[in-house]
Amino acid sequence: MPDTTDRADLIGFTLTHALIRNELPRLAAAFAGSPLTPEQEVVVEEQLRLVTDHLLRHHQEEDEFHWPLLASRAPGAARLLAILDTEHTQMDPLVQRARDRGLSRLERSLALSRLNELVLAHLEEEDRSVVPLLAVHITAEEQLGSMARSRAKIPQADELRVLAMMLAAATEAEQSRMLAPLPDFIISAWSEHEAPALSRVHRVLADVAGPPRASTPAHETEE
Repeated sequence: MPDTTDRADLIGFTLTHALIRNELPRLAAAFAGSPLTPEQEVVVEEQLRLVTDHLLRHHQEEDEFHWPLLASRAPGAARLLAILDTEHTQMDPLVQRARDRGLSRLERSLALSRLNELVLAHLEEEDRSVVPLLAVHITAEEQLGSMARSRAKIPQADELRVLAMMLAAATEAEQSRMLAPLPDFIISAWSEHEAPALSRVHRVLADVAGPPRASTPAHETEE
């Protein structure tokens, strides 16, 4: 167990959860909504890629680093970690279906809706059970290494966009903590370009979002 004076700052971990909670339901609603113009389709598809890429990166880091670390230091969490690992496995094919442009929009919407349902419940469990374990069992140095690995996996063109999504889901205090170590040019790029760009994406998603498509009652399909 790490020394209590060497506890990790888990803000990157928890704000990734906040990002996904903020973005994935918007995408699910958009796919269940009205027909897309070609311009709207470009925005929606790119946002789906960006958000699901980050979801998959987060799961990869958990599977390769956080879960093995907790398994070695908190053996009592073995059953929980096995459940979370299984849920990751269940989500992967849903991500693939949601992103598969060869499927119909309805098929993709159903996959995305199910993915959203599973992910939100999964994140709730992680926040309730995993974050407190990490707060006790991971060191500051180890978590900094995890954050560095996670950042290195983000394509350069996506880095500021991911930061903007994290900050959009953050409280004012969390924003201050995230921005404090960043150079001025990054903060300016976020505030002047990426934050407004994300707001425009959110407006497009809201414009096309609608109530989920109702399934056709069985008696209406009978001849």
